[in-house]
Amino acid sequence: MSPHTYLHSAGELLLRPPASMRRCWQRGSACLTRLALEQGLRHYWNRVAPSVAGCPMRHQLLVLPTFAGAEAASRARTAWHGLSRAMHHHTYELAPTVAELRGWHQDVTALLPHLERAESGT
Repeated sequence: MSPHTYLHSAGELLLRPPASMRRCWQRGSACLTRLALEQGLRHYWNRVAPSVAGCPMRHQLLVLPTFAGAEAASRARTAWHGLSRAMHHHTYELAPTVAELRGWHQDVTALLPHLERAESGT
């Protein structure tokens, strides 16, 4: 699946969570959004710096400012850490709010075209 497909599916969960996912739609939306971010970064690294593509995500995020700029890297880092925390929250923690999920979704939605432009060299 493409990053945009993952983002579209995550957006659908944010708009209309199905009744069958009553208790886990937040985690599902976070998972799909994080998959979109990771897939977008994988495509980016394969094009720009293939040696980085196989590194753990934390390492990829550390070198991203050098390649994509500070703003893109900050957006990616904030979204990835927030989404990871949302996916792995404990039962005694509250699920992420809709506003948080929408914010991360918007960040990834804005970041992907930036990474695609950087890939093509424009």
